[in-house]
Amino acid sequence: MVEINLSEEVMVKIKQKIGYQATFNVPDIFAAIDFADQNSFKAVEINLSIPVFYPEKYKKKEREKIARYLKDKGITLLIHAPEEASIFSFQDEVRKNSIKILKRVIDFGYDIGAKTITFHLGFDVLISSNGKILGIRELFPHQFKKNLTESLSILLSYSKGKIDLSLENVGSFGEPETKEIIKNFLENENLFLTWDLGHNNLKYKPHQKQDEFFMKYLNKIKCCHLHDNHGDRDEHLPIGEGEIDFNYYLPILVNLDAYLIFEVRPKELALICLKNLKI
Repeated sequence: MVEINLSEEVMVKIKQKIGYQATFNVPDIFAAIDFADQNSFKAVEINLSIPVFYPEKYKKKEREKIARYLKDKGITLLIHAPEEASIFSFQDEVRKNSIKILKRVIDFGYDIGAKTITFHLGFDVLISSNGKILGIRELFPHQFKKNLTESLSILLSYSKGKIDLSLENVGSFGEPETKEIIKNFLENENLFLTWDLGHNNLKYKPHQKQDEFFMKYLNKIKCCHLHDNHGDRDEHLPIGEGEIDFNYYLPILVNLDAYLIFEVRPKELALICLKNLKI
């Protein structure tokens, strides 16, 4: 465990940016907002891999009601896109349907007044070869780059003027061929970043440490996922219960135009995060 000791100035800023992620033990979006409000969180991120948050469950009137409810409560809503989507899939039908799903999420987020959508690139297909594990991305790099570039272009064009799209460091994010594409979109398009500090601490590929990359693009970070681990697996522990040095990261993150989301489950663990932060 690493005890968290932060200055009063940093603590004041944290209180204005802190939120939690709603997942499997929340009945609907209204309840997710209520939990944030009741526990002095400024934001809530709903994970759309969870059926109770599926966009099709909320028709026009309900969406308008959610937008009003957020304003009344003074809570900012963020969205985590469904993790099943894969925007670089070599199967055209999978890739195109993933884009379709994410477009639906963009419309949903816009309708309910969400601020940011965090999304993943998708999953690599792994192939065993003579004692090694190879990703299809490595075997066919040209196709990978073509698919990813085309998909990002479509989604960023569709989201423009509606909502921010924020790419998370997970999966193939850290690989050189991916970084080349991401950098181009960060510098020339309306792509943003979600920095997951738990993934950042993992000591195995492809989750290698990304400090240098994210420090270069601090102005592009819209969301930070906060959870802890011991480096060998993605434990999603309450902060302060693993080995991540939040005393280093949080004074940097509080000065960004980004929300700090406790990505721990169930939601009650977010209250332990508050306790460990001494809030």
